[in-house]
Amino acid sequence: MVEKNYYVRRIAQALVTVWAAITFSFATVRLIPGGPMDYIAAQIRQRSGGAVSSTRLNQMVEMYSNVNPDKPMLQAYVEYIVSVAQFDFGRSIFYAQPVWDVLGPAIPWTMFVSLFALVIGTIMVFLIGGFLAVHEGDAWDIVGSYFVIFSDAVPYYIVGLVLLFMLGFGTEFFPNGGRYDNALTPGFNVEFMASVLRHAALPIMSFALTSWGGLEFRAHCTRIIGEDYVDVAELRGLPDSRIQLRYIGWNSMLPMYTGLMAGLASLFGGSVIMEQIFRYRGMGFYFYEATMARDYTTVMAAVILFTIVTVVGLLIADFTYGFIDPRAGHTQRESFSRSYRERLQRFLNRLRGGGADETETETETIDDRIEGNRISASGAMSFDVDSSDFSRGEYIRERIDQSLLTPFRIIWTSPRARVGAIILGVFGFLGLFGPYIVPEVRPMQGPILLQPLENMRYPLGTDDIGRDLLAQQVLATRPMLIMMLSGAMFTLGLAIFFGVTSGYLGGVIDKVLMTVTDVMMNIPGLALVIVLAVILEPKSPVFVGFVLAIDNWPRLARQLRSQVLTIRGESHVEASRVLGLPTSSILSKNVMSRLMPMLTMGTVGSMRNILMESVGLYFIGVLPFTTSNWGVILNIARNGGALSGMDRFHWLLAPILFIVTMTYGLQLFAQGTDRLFNPRLRARHAATVSTDDMEGGRGGSEGGDGAASAAD
Repeated sequence: MVEKNYYVRRIAQALVTVWAAITFSFATVRLIPGGPMDYIAAQIRQRSGGAVSSTRLNQMVEMYSNVNPDKPMLQAYVEYIVSVAQFDFGRSIFYAQPVWDVLGPAIPWTMFVSLFALVIGTIMVFLIGGFLAVHEGDAWDIVGSYFVIFSDAVPYYIVGLVLLFMLGFGTEFFPNGGRYDNALTPGFNVEFMASVLRHAALPIMSFALTSWGGLEFRAHCTRIIGEDYVDVAELRGLPDSRIQLRYIGWNSMLPMYTGLMAGLASLFGGSVIMEQIFRYRGMGFYFYEATMARDYTTVMAAVILFTIVTVVGLLIADFTYGFIDPRAGHTQRESFSRSYRERLQRFLNRLRGGGADETETETETIDDRIEGNRISASGAMSFDVDSSDFSRGEYIRERIDQSLLTPFRIIWTSPRARVGAIILGVFGFLGLFGPYIVPEVRPMQGPILLQPLENMRYPLGTDDIGRDLLAQQVLATRPMLIMMLSGAMFTLGLAIFFGVTSGYLGGVIDKVLMTVTDVMMNIPGLALVIVLAVILEPKSPVFVGFVLAIDNWPRLARQLRSQVLTIRGESHVEASRVLGLPTSSILSKNVMSRLMPMLTMGTVGSMRNILMESVGLYFIGVLPFTTSNWGVILNIARNGGALSGMDRFHWLLAPILFIVTMTYGLQLFAQGTDRLFNPRLRARHAATVSTDDMEGGRGGSEGGDGAASAAD
């Protein structure tokens, strides 16, 4: 019965997601003033020379968009849903044929590239992650881990451009574009299939080299190597190959299975940029062409189809996981919280009984939990100072030490965080003072196409009209940082509102907020961002950051909710409620302090995602060229022939250097900042913490410090 309810619930959620995408499409076409419907009408008037009656115009608008402006809203909405359910998306203005005839045949080509990239990426995860786990702690592990971090930091479209230059224009074996040789007749024959593989090879390699999680697989392998059943298999004398593949490799891959299926959806959405680079005529290619032509009927149909593919992929992952891993039933993957009344009753029972219940043994009194140690288990520092013991100056010094100096010491002891902090510090300096250091960029300020290091006045060389490439990158840093920070703050605000509110309050509010979150998480974010960018035409970096945040907050909100569900059931939170403390005080002191590691990681991750998405969208021309931007420089360089030869490739390489360095710094810093909220490390590095406090923070947990150090 539980299994049946799970299937029904997941199918219902999938249908709600598809319905939301259809509703968004209808609302975009029908409701936005001066939006798609007005644009379609204007195109029809222009093509007809203005000689068209109002009645005929509305009929033609309905033919193209499946939405009649004269019909009542509810009737038009129902008719639109019925048409979409029959895969009748209207007629494309740009391609002058039914939308399904344009997008339908392109779906298999995009699926072909995405599936091949997923398979190859999974094999790489299996081989490299397993190799690093077997060599844990030695030189291979250290070097390999940094390589994996670097590969994860490089955007897929950057790899695509480099492969296109090296193997596409540099050799004759890999074509520069297309799906197959036009001289061949499509069919299931060796020559045609070989041509299809050669044309798809570079897009597949670009995705496969960047869309995987070797470090996550390594962590799972390292954990499973220490399990008892692995030791038993070794004692039984089983071959090493069987132990590594069947016992370690397979069980390490299982936790990543759902993520891999979700990765297929991400690859499908990323096809918009990749297919434009390689001129590969898949669904993303036609979506981009329709976007640039303002063919809104085709654009909205593509969003719906992207959503359907994503939802189906996630459904397959959820429904098949139980068959792949029989130990994990569907009930184990459901998260249910106890009602507030149950938690309160349990807490009162402990107060009356003064002991433990059936499931827990209390080792501290409630007063102990409320007062706590100077360093709590959550890692949050308590700054209650007795005036008889401390002077005001000592109190201020302690606050400075705990808030500024201790985090700095912890970061500096982590190699990854240290390198990441230095990189981000350099970019912060360039963003603040760069415009005052580098010269103004103007045509013919130097020789044309000067090579890097050929003249130290222009270390990165010059472009085709003699502009300094280094100065261009430095001047683009400030807008990029503003965009990243504004987008990350907006992401953080939405994630905290949806995640923390739903997790803490529960009940109907939880269900409503998480339904909205799940719907947004299942709609391909990049396609949604492109639609909003075309309609809203954001120009300021702050506005661009807000638009890009739409693609980043749902997953973080889900993670925050899961953490809050755990925190709100803890005794110190229950005690605060019983004592009548305000909800705002409980959230700020008891909940948010525990969420700081996740919030920090989420902020840095959002900055990285916004950087990669913004550069990609500026590069393909979706976002307006209103400010200096690394994506704009990439676009101008490619259109200026930077891929045509070595004498111009440095023009493309200059922004790539800045993009990759920034993403790599963010990646390293994110992986090192989790140490900031380890209470044992804070006690060790805080100069103003007493010896007793330090020993209490360390007691019985030296292994945790060793694990943290080994992770770096």
